[in-house]
Amino acid sequence: MGKKGTVFEETEHMIENNFVVEAENVASSIDPKEMRAVILAGFGGLNKLRVTKKTMPEPQHGEVKIRVKACGLNFVDLMVRQGNIDSPPKPPLIPGFECSGIVESIGENTHGFEIGDRVMAFVCYNAWAEVVCTPVDYVYKMPDKMSFQEAAAFSLNYVAAYMMLFEVANLREGMSVLVHSAGGSVVKSLLPC
Repeated sequence: MGKKGTVFEETEHMIENNFVVEAENVASSIDPKEMRAVILAGFGGLNKLRVTKKTMPEPQHGEVKIRVKACGLNFVDLMVRQGNIDSPPKPPLIPGFECSGIVESIGENTHGFEIGDRVMAFVCYNAWAEVVCTPVDYVYKMPDKMSFQEAAAFSLNYVAAYMMLFEVANLREGMSVLVHSAGGSVVKSLLPC
């Protein structure tokens, strides 16, 4: 626990006292055609995030509907929350670019997945929700021994590291690389599942 009055302590207090209470209030009145989602109401600090009810999405042509079990929290998510990216979408919006979960349904002409498959996925926002629909091209089956939390933290970080090593740095067999400050992703199980 940080010193009294630190940002860490403030964040912990907000999460414990506000976010959890909001999530419990929303959960108590959920309609089967609705889901819970974290909404970014405006750019700024944690006080701009709210748990609310949204209409349950349904998969369109070529999409997979995923019951989210865990979602990633990366630097880009913090930049979006603060409005510090080029051409940010207008709030309110559901943040999040990566998640893992279980395939719940499949849109027309969508192949390669079955209901019940454990998957990880890239999404264009919307990952911080109980359910997300995303194009099949951005959905990947999880290895049997991988947890939902590992899968949600894996996608964006793995792809970024791979691109930096093999496309930008042009790393080849026999070469060496020094990796420092290799931390940066946090994953949190979404609302109680």
